[in-house]
Amino acid sequence: MDSSLFQSLFTFMNNHIFTIIYLFVALEIYLVISVFWMMKKHEMTLVDAMDNLMKGFEDAPDKDSTLYSHEKIQNSLQFVMNKIAHEPETKGLFSKNARRVNEKAMFARHYKLEIFASVMGTMVQVFPLLGILGTILAIAQTAFSGAGQIDVAGLSNAFVIAMDTTILGITFAIIFMVIESSFQPKIDRVITESEEYRKILSNIYLS
Repeated sequence: MDSSLFQSLFTFMNNHIFTIIYLFVALEIYLVISVFWMMKKHEMTLVDAMDNLMKGFEDAPDKDSTLYSHEKIQNSLQFVMNKIAHEPETKGLFSKNARRVNEKAMFARHYKLEIFASVMGTMVQVFPLLGILGTILAIAQTAFSGAGQIDVAGLSNAFVIAMDTTILGITFAIIFMVIESSFQPKIDRVITESEEYRKILSNIYLS
C-alpha cells in the first residue's frame, strides 16, 4: 500500500512538475500583490492614526502634501514622543485622541503583513528546490522505466526536462528575489513605525 501510494505520488509529480512550478509562481505573485496593498493600506492607516493622535495640538507638524507617507509618520512620531517626554500632562489628551482609532484592526493587519512577508521571502527559496526536484524526478523516471537497459530517447527527454525545470526554478528565484529585496526595506520600515506607535500607546495608557 505504501509502495503503491509512493509510486502514484511520484508519477503525479513527474507528470505535473511544470504545473506545480507555475502554481508556486501564481502563489508568489498573489503574495507579492497582497503584501504591496497591505503595506500601502497600513501605512495610510498609520498616517490617519497619527493625525488623530495630534488633534488639538496647535504646534503639531503641518500636513505637507509634498512629504511621503513614511516622512509624515516619522515627523508625527517624533512630535508625540517629544511632547510626552517634555509635557507629561499631555498624555490625557493623547489618550482621548487614541480612542478614535480602531487599534484591533490596525494591529491585526500588522501581524498579517508580517506573516505574508515572511511566507513571500520563504517562497523565493522554494523555486531552486523545485528545479532540483524536477531534475531528480526526470532522472528517476528514466531509471525506473529502463528495465536495466539504456534508453537513449528516454535519457534525452529526461535531460531536457531536467534543464527546463532547473532554468525555470533559477529564473523565478532571481525575479522574485529582486522583487523581495525592493519590498523588504519598506516592509521593515512600516512594521517598525507600527511598533513605535504601539509603544507610544502603551506609554499613554499606562499613565
